[in-house]
Amino acid sequence: MLVLGFISNRVVAQPLSFIINSKYQTAKETQFITGKDSTASMVMQSGEVDAQKSIVLPITLTTQYNSHHPYGYNDGSFIAASGLQTQLSFGVALRAGPVNLNLQPELIQAVNPTYPTNGAYGYSSGKPYTKLYGGQSTLSVRASAFSVGISTANKWWGPGNTSALIMSNNAPGFANIFIKTHRPAKTPIGNFEFELIGGRLETDSLLPYENSHLKSSPNLRNSWRYINAYILSYNPKWLPGVYVGLIRSLQRYGPDVVNGAGNFSSKYLPIVTKALQKKNDWGDDTLNTDQVASFFMRIVFPKSKSELYVEYGKNDYSVNTRDYLIAPTHSVAHIVGFKKIVTLNKSKYLNLGIEFTQMSQSPDAILRSAGNWYVHGQIGQGHTNYNQIMGAGSGFGANKQIVMGTYISGNNRIGIFIEKTNRDPENRSIFWTDMAYGIAPQFIVKNIVLAAQFVFISSKNYAWEKDNNLSNFHAKLAVSYPINYPSKNAKN
Repeated sequence: MLVLGFISNRVVAQPLSFIINSKYQTAKETQFITGKDSTASMVMQSGEVDAQKSIVLPITLTTQYNSHHPYGYNDGSFIAASGLQTQLSFGVALRAGPVNLNLQPELIQAVNPTYPTNGAYGYSSGKPYTKLYGGQSTLSVRASAFSVGISTANKWWGPGNTSALIMSNNAPGFANIFIKTHRPAKTPIGNFEFELIGGRLETDSLLPYENSHLKSSPNLRNSWRYINAYILSYNPKWLPGVYVGLIRSLQRYGPDVVNGAGNFSSKYLPIVTKALQKKNDWGDDTLNTDQVASFFMRIVFPKSKSELYVEYGKNDYSVNTRDYLIAPTHSVAHIVGFKKIVTLNKSKYLNLGIEFTQMSQSPDAILRSAGNWYVHGQIGQGHTNYNQIMGAGSGFGANKQIVMGTYISGNNRIGIFIEKTNRDPENRSIFWTDMAYGIAPQFIVKNIVLAAQFVFISSKNYAWEKDNNLSNFHAKLAVSYPINYPSKNAKN
């Protein structure tokens, strides 16, 4: 789905885009229009308003409604629910020399009614849900191209537009300590971007699990989890339009980390101490450790204002090099996409794109199953925070194809898209397919940002029940009211 974002020359609003709620999208749009890659391109974190002075952030009220069953992704702290739910975002951005504080909590309130379910899909307590999250809050200290700090803000890692395999804004942000580049670090051989984090992932017993087809999982270990992850992106000096990189994430149950043996680095930085592995470590399967990793490439064509990108991920080690060569699709997920900007005049242009996300297992699962991509076995909660998948939000084991276009005229825009989602098709005799048709307008009226999103979803064989065909309507409305404005030199 398209997620609301706000853009204004005068208003400091949510990180802006109609495709994902990420500064990365704005960076790419700016690059294509101006021909300059003026900001970071792969390592993105919300909650870093780079204003020249302290400001009060806009008050943003967003409501979301599903008429039949849960629909929606890349929507952060919104929960998977039917009916009406509301998110309130507010805060301040403070700056003192190299120190930046963005305090921007999010309050979510959902009616959370019951909806049609069966043994394979769905759960709702039928009770209202209210929670205050840290939201897009960050405290950081900057020096040159680098920053260190603590944050609860969402991160978007990699080249995808509507999906990211490992880090996106599909789930609420999690508390973490980080060291990163806040802009590309320039070296004699090219530009580098990276982020290294250690964080805490949470579970909510009141919510169902996205990686269990929204079923409740009461038998899981009731414990927080420690995540250690990094992204490294390289833009070669000799290939200015090419970006290549690696993302890797490890998680363990928190009490096992705190009370376990080993020194600080082996306990809290396993992603570094186990950076390379010559062969499969079968002992990993006796440890409560899960991992996912991906490689990505983005190729930008400045003259045609277009880009081609791919992210290729694995959730399991192969036995040896021969295994990698013979079964390259074992435990694999991938994202492939293309984007193009069509300039109409100085203030008007079209943003066009197509993207394919493959999360279901490949045919080699017939001989050797790797399980679903976000669950490896040792961590029952899988790659989630507050029960929502932190990567691709199209659904557990789902395959998605989306075609999208946005017309931009100054600060106003309108986007449309068509999306097809095959819900976890592996080993099923009945296939559940969703066709979604959406429109997303945005306007600014007297400095107030008004945005909307309307999606009609036609579900065939809903919840994998034959001939259970139905319709669902998804609507999102947002109003962002600016309290004050940044200086003319502020950067969004």
